[in-house]
Amino acid sequence: MNFKQCVIFREIAKTENFTKAAANLFLTQSAVSHAVRELEDEAGTRLFERLHRTVKLTKTGELFLREILPVLESLERVEARMKNLQMEAPLRVGSCITFAQLELPRLVNRFRKSMPDCPLQITVHRASEMQSLLQQGVIDIAFIEGAILENSFEMKKISSYELCPVAAPGYCGDSQLELPQLLEMDLLLRERGSAARETFESAAALKGYKIRPIWESVDSQVLIQAAKAGLGVSVLPRMLVAEEIAAGSLKVLSVRGVKLYNDIHIVTRTTSYKTGPLEFFWKMIPKIEDKTEKGV
Repeated sequence: MNFKQCVIFREIAKTENFTKAAANLFLTQSAVSHAVRELEDEAGTRLFERLHRTVKLTKTGELFLREILPVLESLERVEARMKNLQMEAPLRVGSCITFAQLELPRLVNRFRKSMPDCPLQITVHRASEMQSLLQQGVIDIAFIEGAILENSFEMKKISSYELCPVAAPGYCGDSQLELPQLLEMDLLLRERGSAARETFESAAALKGYKIRPIWESVDSQVLIQAAKAGLGVSVLPRMLVAEEIAAGSLKVLSVRGVKLYNDIHIVTRTTSYKTGPLEFFWKMIPKIEDKTEKGV
């Protein structure tokens, strides 16, 4: 016994006619007759009384119809919802902190306007943690800054930004520094594992230096306020401190021979099946060509 046989049985019981049932279900009469014969063979008894130009349910047929109706109705409700089920499952989006501060709200609003019925779950963490969450399948797609070590990811570059040392205007007289001079100052940096921290550490390491911050924070705004208070030098995305630079509460310190940039990629697992919402989210954000010259 299968779903199709039960649908045929119900339609015959409704129309009391094999020919009408076949027409309503867009089947041949022989297919309908064959389905009923198989059901009756399985039941071991007749389910219909064949009368002149019509059929009637037997008592066994009536009992059988009573049993299958709620099952059929339940299955048909599920069948009707099948196409919408992927829209009801949440799309799990991860983001590194900097991107979440600056760009993620705009993209979330854009997605919601296009797919208002698809719920989103947003997780914001440092870049290194995002890679781990993606690999474990905790999130479906992520915005990740800096180097991406895992080779089982599908990714595309969507943005890049400059990192710059900033300090209060009166913190140091010279705005043009050598790297050792910068590293001797009180450094106010993001925590280990953040893309900004790793990029700065890598640049220093390539020159043979280690960094020793006096202040570490997961919150860039804490570092901005500390730098504005004259407590030291912070190395942050220029776009995060653009207002403070324009207002004169922070100034950029130029370091000879050092250029700091981070790329931002949108990333998913190569093994992930792209649902409709995931595919839309991926295509919604265009890839950019890598035209930025980087170096240390």
